[in-house]
Amino acid sequence: MKSKYSDMRVADNMRAMRAKHRMTQREVADAINVNVATIANWESGKGGMSFESAWKLADLFDCSLGELSGTEEKHPAA
Repeated sequence: MKSKYSDMRVADNMRAMRAKHRMTQREVADAINVNVATIANWESGKGGMSFESAWKLADLFDCSLGELSGTEEKHPAA
């Protein structure tokens, strides 16, 4: 069962990554082939995403699923 905390953590990370890549919600939606309302719901913590969608987001933002979910931090290259 998902907790609201984890949904909000993903939402916060997703918003931050989208901002870092200077992408609009529409651009992200188009890139991973979902509706822009879906992106808005994910970013507000109102909707859970499928593993496939999470994987597409991680690929788009060049991060791991752990980074997207907030369970792992990105470590700079040595």
